Amino acid sequence: MRNNSWKAALAVMAAVTLPFAAQAGSSGDWRHGDERAEKLSVLKVALWGDEFYSDDPTAKSAAIDQTIRSMNKHHLDFTVFAGDTKNGSTLCTDQAIGQDIVEIFNRLKAPTLYSLGDNEWTDCHRTSNGSYDPLERLDFLRATFFDKNTTQGKHPILVERQGELGQAYSENSRFVKNHVEFVALHIPGSNNNLVVTDSQCTKKSNRTQADCDAATAEYQARNVKNIAWLKDAFSEASANHYAGVLIAIQADVFFPFELSDGGYQDDFLPRLTADNGYTDFFNTLVQETQNFAGQVLLVHGDSHYFKIDKAMFNADGRLTPNFTRVEVFGSADNSWIEMTVDPSSENVFSFEPVVLN
Repeated sequence: MRNNSWKAALAVMAAVTLPFAAQAGSSGDWRHGDERAEKLSVLKVALWGDEFYSDDPTAKSAAIDQTIRSMNKHHLDFTVFAGDTKNGSTLCTDQAIGQDIVEIFNRLKAPTLYSLGDNEWTDCHRTSNGSYDPLERLDFLRATFFDKNTTQGKHPILVERQGELGQAYSENSRFVKNHVEFVALHIPGSNNNLVVTDSQCTKKSNRTQADCDAATAEYQARNVKNIAWLKDAFSEASANHYAGVLIAIQADVFFPFELSDGGYQDDFLPRLTADNGYTDFFNTLVQETQNFAGQVLLVHGDSHYFKIDKAMFNADGRLTPNFTRVEVFGSADNSWIEMTVDPSSENVFSFEPVVLN
């Protein structure tokens, strides 16, 4: 049975009206001081990712303009971008994965929490991508987007980062707003950069075995940090009786399995082996979610198919009631999802797709 002790805390907190110290340059303990004292209003948040894919510059520009105009017409508190700022077959230049994306985020009225995807670094070893060193591209992304303790955008809000600013693991970030914790976790597609087969190593690529060994070493080190960040986020959420936790990643850890009619137990779970780059993450997510009193939302992209479902089961075969998965639109479809976050409601998170034609 779900523990609703956090509702009592909400009743007390809702009467307090001190502002949230979230703007860049604000003073005070933004996580535990001013945030706890803020009025618990309803948030409006955009969920999006896997965007800007077109090879046609004109079509790409038009899609970007349409998405930005649409979001700016809504009264959004912030956006969550679930990775992939270009398609997987174009050059990974500084401009393409750096300045172009900075400019897009800066055109939005709302700040953006950004979780890295595979197309902007993991897959850059492909010859079509320019045969870049993915680890060098990752260093570039960290220095470009995560060198400050704020989100992306012209009007950023403060975040906590796991690593030193602009350095390893600085992309893992989180903040608390309205008694809900928002967590960006660096888990991209392409098996989370874990290389276990010859095909994963050399397909469409000139990588050497040494390059692939370096990729696996990167995964192993980051995997340890990811699990620690995830556990710490849940620990904080439980200690403070937060109403919910949102976790933004890029990878579709469930692909390509159909989870209904036994697919979760018979097909998906058996594939969570040592060769699966998502095994530790998902097993930890299950344990933490099922021990957490509030709602848990996993937001991801990767497979370019909008869906909302309950993609986790308890040991007795019943759906885990406090877990929800949202996959954002993507690829040729530049639509997005408007999420309402109401910490006083039973489900905390609710959704309305904004379909752009």
